Amino acid sequence: MRFFRGISVPASSVEPTILSIRENGLTGEEGRWRMSYNWPGPPDVLFNKKDLSVKDTRASEGEPGVCACGEKSGAAYYAWHHNKGDKDTSPIIIEFEADESVAAVDGRDFLYTVFQLGDPNRARPILERTFGYAVLRYAERAWNEKEQSCRIALCDIAIHDPEVIRAHHANECVLGGRYSTVFKNAFIIRLPVCPEAILSVWSPGTAEQLPLPKFKLPDALPLNR
Repeated sequence: MRFFRGISVPASSVEPTILSIRENGLTGEEGRWRMSYNWPGPPDVLFNKKDLSVKDTRASEGEPGVCACGEKSGAAYYAWHHNKGDKDTSPIIIEFEADESVAAVDGRDFLYTVFQLGDPNRARPILERTFGYAVLRYAERAWNEKEQSCRIALCDIAIHDPEVIRAHHANECVLGGRYSTVFKNAFIIRLPVCPEAILSVWSPGTAEQLPLPKFKLPDALPLNR
């Protein structure tokens, strides 16, 4: 699968960072954020557990990972806007290949909230459109569970389902998530990403126009929230 990662670095670090990525791949030292890739275990086994909770899906601390999008415009948003800081002013975009087996949907800014608080009638068509039909298996059970720990655990499983990963990777609808994030799809990729998997690295000179979300997070939540 092809992915795009957008980061921001100090202007003086652009060339050294690009060179390092080309020579060493992605190690997790690029950019400000440190992420974790948490494999919960076989989805089918966990899904059928009656007393499922985050104790089952978050038993380990996970492995190092990096955030990425399935298309360039999402990475450009993070590089130009979301990841910028007082010192990190220069964007870099990395295009690379990774197998779906080391990818998980990044559900922090949209999917987890919908699993925990979503209105099924409002959320169902949005999730199917942007995460695929397979995600509804997990979402429907989550909405029927009383314990939030179980709802979160079901999302922990859903983000690793290969069908959900593929459907979200192919999504063309822009989502508006928490913290004003704007993206079509978002993933966490398990590290390392070897140099051979890096397809291109560059610092774009012009920011792309910020896309308008087709679905915003409140669209999937109860109207009275």
